[in-house]
Amino acid sequence: MTSNERKTLGVAGFLFVAVTIFVALRFEVSTDITTFLPDPGDQEMARLSREIIESELSRTMVLTLHHEDVEVAVEAAREFEGALRGDERLMEEVAFLEGGPPVGIEEAIWELYHPRRFSFAARSASEVAPRLTDEALAESAADLLRQLERPMSPLLTRVAPGDPLLFLIELFQTLEGSRGEGLRMINGRFVGRHGEHAVLFLGTVAPAFDSEIQGPLLEAISGHFSDTNARYAGELTLAQSGVNRFAVQAEASIKADIQRVSTLSVVGLGLLILLLFRSPRLLLLASAPVGTGVIAGSAATLLVFGRIHGVTLAFGAALIGVAIDYVAHFYCHQAVCPTEGGPRATLRSIWGAIATGAATTIAGFIALAGSSFQGLREVSLFAVVGIGAALAITRFVLPILIPAEPKAVPLRDAFVDLLGKLLSALRRNRKLLWIFPAAAVAVCAVGLPRMHWNAEFADLGALDAELLAEDEAVRDRVALFEQMKFVVALGESVEEALQANDRVRVVLDRAVEASQIDGYRSLATLLPSSVTQRGVDAAFRGSPELWPRIQSAFEAVGFRPGALLPFQETLQQPTPEPLTYDALAASPLAPLIRPFRIQLGDRVAIVSYLHQVNDADALNAALEDIEGAHFLDQATMMGSANRAYQQSTFRLVCLGLVAVLILLALRYRDPRRTLAAYLPAVLGAACTIAVLALLQIPLDLVALTALLMVVSMGVDYGVFLVDAEAAGELELRAALLSIAVACSSTILGFGLLALSSYPVLRIIGLTAGIGVLTCLLLAPTTLVLLRGEDS
Repeated sequence: MTSNERKTLGVAGFLFVAVTIFVALRFEVSTDITTFLPDPGDQEMARLSREIIESELSRTMVLTLHHEDVEVAVEAAREFEGALRGDERLMEEVAFLEGGPPVGIEEAIWELYHPRRFSFAARSASEVAPRLTDEALAESAADLLRQLERPMSPLLTRVAPGDPLLFLIELFQTLEGSRGEGLRMINGRFVGRHGEHAVLFLGTVAPAFDSEIQGPLLEAISGHFSDTNARYAGELTLAQSGVNRFAVQAEASIKADIQRVSTLSVVGLGLLILLLFRSPRLLLLASAPVGTGVIAGSAATLLVFGRIHGVTLAFGAALIGVAIDYVAHFYCHQAVCPTEGGPRATLRSIWGAIATGAATTIAGFIALAGSSFQGLREVSLFAVVGIGAALAITRFVLPILIPAEPKAVPLRDAFVDLLGKLLSALRRNRKLLWIFPAAAVAVCAVGLPRMHWNAEFADLGALDAELLAEDEAVRDRVALFEQMKFVVALGESVEEALQANDRVRVVLDRAVEASQIDGYRSLATLLPSSVTQRGVDAAFRGSPELWPRIQSAFEAVGFRPGALLPFQETLQQPTPEPLTYDALAASPLAPLIRPFRIQLGDRVAIVSYLHQVNDADALNAALEDIEGAHFLDQATMMGSANRAYQQSTFRLVCLGLVAVLILLALRYRDPRRTLAAYLPAVLGAACTIAVLALLQIPLDLVALTALLMVVSMGVDYGVFLVDAEAAGELELRAALLSIAVACSSTILGFGLLALSSYPVLRIIGLTAGIGVLTCLLLAPTTLVLLRGEDS
């Protein structure tokens, strides 16, 4: 080993260690599916949609405890909450934990709403008059009398003299159930709407998809429940709902699949190399370009994006396996037809083919850098940097370490002879070879018309059936509201957004009456705009002869004269300033209003939650006349955008294919050789799409990206054979051996992903497995068919 070679190894080793340390310190895997979600054409709606996905809504867990006796469940929930609050490390990651109305809620309602109770007499100024007719007043007086004859609550006793129409009581009842639709109360604790489960709401500080935080948090919750359940003789049942549970499960599934596939792939590839080359050193060296590529790709992704998505890691790591093609080509030529001058000379003799294969792969993935999907941009960056690094290791490091004299391996020699005989058979039966491309064209003719796009972005993730069933059951106990459909009211300020939200509530009321929706939950109930509050207050105070009519109605049912003097005094006082969002946010009522507001840059969005949307088109049409109001159906919007981006990505893939063709044409400057290197890959990709269609697997962005990988490997096979054909018969046999080894390594590295439970990984495995096998069959047959002669 020369001094220059030692320096090369030293520099390479230093860079590898440095980059590895960087990756180890910064390594963070994300399973956030929003990375692979499209941005709708309306950028404002796109931002709003993402804000909702990442808002408190997605960071809130619902925990329900069940016991045969619901009062026991309530007390157990109180103990369980206490145990959670006593865990300091856990509470550092908890934004809120609520098992009942906020502490001090009655006092807060009194202080904030009681002075402004006339502003909440009705939902709008036009609805005040019907509440103040003589008949309505008489009914209110009789109702108050009935309530006072029952055991009196402190709040009712306090409220009645100054609020005989019980506006404050109505508001309190609304606030009690504002966390869910129809939540009940037992002993000051939340109980599910069916009355069988105690309910806790837990909000996390970290995003739901931050599994590094969410995993330990979920474990801590389970641990504290086990302790609580033990004190109740194991008679409690805990059910949970939360996006974080799916994210943690998805990451565990991805990691398990990657580990399993990696282990099987390394073992299988190791056995293959040992059988063909009988050299443990070669086995270790084969992993050097791949490992370097994965580390370099990870470092680049972490540097640019801050973290790396699990899908990018799985796909990128498998893609870097393309580097095995280059290593295999080098090994096989050094073993079968070494060049005088040692490994460096052998590598130089085939470097044109290796560099061309790498360049076409990089060109194809550079095209994806123009995608609007962050996920595809991640894959593009990972692939380009990783393959570049793997290529550099192959060029500068492997020739130094590879044995100068290859071992004689009878099994390998026999296999090479077999490949040579098969090639000779192909040449002798050249006319029969048309059966291969004809069969490929036939498969394409049958399958391609059946190809369809997958518009469901949710299919990119795998939802565990048991978790999903538990999640749906919990949400049914607590809230009936849609998880993907909302109405939002936008404004330049909170007040402007609240005014739009007041108009939205009118539309939603009509929608309920028309059965377009079954119900909704709106901030307008707790906080109308200042304009609405002033209008309602003025309409109430301005009602003709209000005090004499109220006094007469209440005395008629038995109230003594003067009992309602506090009410009369309030009527004579100046109108107080309207209640504001900031005042509520600074009070114990803050948890009840937080979910409704989302900050969208300089604008404010107020969200209304819908229950059972029956006619989305009619609702959307009714909202069109309200400036700043939008019906947001995230599933439909993302699906529509997803289709558009699939087509856009398909165009990028086609652009990549054109770039590959141009590179090959510039390299060979010969139509026959160019087509011989290019056609197997393109026809193989088309066949892959057709087979997926026949298997009723829709084409999506992941499959499209995997197709680029198929094309890359198919071009490698074609280039290796075309260059080897020009070099000589022995070199051609070495090339056949190299693509057989490369195909085997790809099946081991990619095809096994088809066994994954995670849809994205499974699609990658199927696409790669089908594609490379097709390319393996088409590459030598195409070469012979385009040769122009039978020998």
